[in-house]
Amino acid sequence: MKSRITLLFLIVTGFGCCPGGPNTSASKSKIPNLTFEISKPGRLAAQSPWFWVSEEKIALQASYSGFDPQSQQCFSRLSIGDKALDMIEDANKLIFASVFLFDTMYSKNKPPRDIVKELTEALIEKKKLNGQIKIVVILDPINRAYGNRIAPAVRRLVDNGVDVFYSDLISTKGSPFDLLEPVRDGLRVVDRLTGGALGKALALIASPKIPIPSRLDPEGLSIEGFWNFIALKANHRKLLVTDSGDTFEALVSSANPHNASIPSTNFSVSVKGDLAKYIYMVLREDVKFSKGLDYVLWANKSKQYKKQFLTDTLPEIDTDSLRTGAKSQSTPVGVCFMTESRIRRQVIEMLEDARPDDRIRIQMFYLSDFKVIDAVIETAKRLKEPMRIILDPNKDAFGKEKDGTPNRQVAAFLMQKKKELGLNFEIRWYDTHGEQNHAKIMTITNSGEEPKYELMNGSANWTGKNLKDINLEANIRVKGSKKIAAQFNRLFDLFWENADGMVYTVEYHGKYEAHTGMKKWRNGEKWGCVTW
Repeated sequence: MKSRITLLFLIVTGFGCCPGGPNTSASKSKIPNLTFEISKPGRLAAQSPWFWVSEEKIALQASYSGFDPQSQQCFSRLSIGDKALDMIEDANKLIFASVFLFDTMYSKNKPPRDIVKELTEALIEKKKLNGQIKIVVILDPINRAYGNRIAPAVRRLVDNGVDVFYSDLISTKGSPFDLLEPVRDGLRVVDRLTGGALGKALALIASPKIPIPSRLDPEGLSIEGFWNFIALKANHRKLLVTDSGDTFEALVSSANPHNASIPSTNFSVSVKGDLAKYIYMVLREDVKFSKGLDYVLWANKSKQYKKQFLTDTLPEIDTDSLRTGAKSQSTPVGVCFMTESRIRRQVIEMLEDARPDDRIRIQMFYLSDFKVIDAVIETAKRLKEPMRIILDPNKDAFGKEKDGTPNRQVAAFLMQKKKELGLNFEIRWYDTHGEQNHAKIMTITNSGEEPKYELMNGSANWTGKNLKDINLEANIRVKGSKKIAAQFNRLFDLFWENADGMVYTVEYHGKYEAHTGMKKWRNGEKWGCVTW
């Protein structure tokens, strides 16, 4: 067993020697023009039409931390949780969420805010006051510790009428190195056809269960749990959809409702209107796929309730009838929702369409995808004003210290290309103290003769695992909103310049410049056997 765990560690941490990486040619042509068709709201690789709304229908929320050099203390400014609580309070018919982490796990120190308790109490209170409201939560299997663990907050939700699902990730793409993927998928199909008999037999063979380093579940891992664990893929979305009776509203965020994550820097975008109905249908598809699993936590265990769930609790919405509107003086803001590989395409399209006099600001937790890095390089060749990038130093992860992969290698690679090709960009590090710069956001703006206000935000890091249909991800692209672009740009510039006397970022050279070598980033990105 020790040898197997050691092999798994070597794979996950990316040791070895494999080729691969961004295009390093100085003569690489301009990124080809990209056009994308609209997709139906399926479970994977969905992209909505453009919906047109007024500035009043859209808002940006920010949660962030910094360091006060006078008191030598960290501080936090938190607003994303407040927006989620407001949406829950205003909901009348439906509360539907899909999140990666909803738990107190990994939280060793007292957080600046017990968001798990606040949200749990709010959902339970809403159900007590309105017994007819439908509340559904989708979680990643990590919340089960890839076994049978039920978090205390989740148990309370189920006991009070909330249905909780765990995403079945069998259909998402595996990493190139995951040679067990077809075997795992085949056995899962056989297990379903035999009513779970195969899984029970394999569980007996695997007794006692396999321990994992986090020991979140004292009983350890089942065979299926171990396979899910080594697959290293997740429902990484952070979405909330509510129906107040007269309108739907959606919150698309990079923030997990998770106590250990509360101090981290994140952004969310909320939007009212029919785009939220499209997002509802994407989440419904995940429930439709995952509801047959034996670890669904049903609030009502009757066979009739389960059979009629998609009809009665989550009825289908005809997306062909959604009102997209049109760009006008009263509805100048376009919003588009996308998942997984559609996010990658849109990010590249935004960079490719950037004009020389545009201003680009990027704030990112993980930046490692080869094609996106190529797009950054090509765009930086033609800019008049420097592209500004704030990266997390990848050193903090819930009380554990990391070695800086992949951001420090990627930053070093970009700085090398800057010197070779005369690229116009600058990099600073978010100076973390246990928390993370967990943002995944970009604006491209121009206040000149042809005004431009574009923003991309959501759950997806710019990595292969996030952008190649492996993880479940969800982002929103906004164009034409001067309000929220300006709001983010003000905060970004505050972080960049440490303008209020607090410390948010530090220069590239110095504290976080050193890294462990390019191979770890390139190998990890190519083979996908990484946690980023």
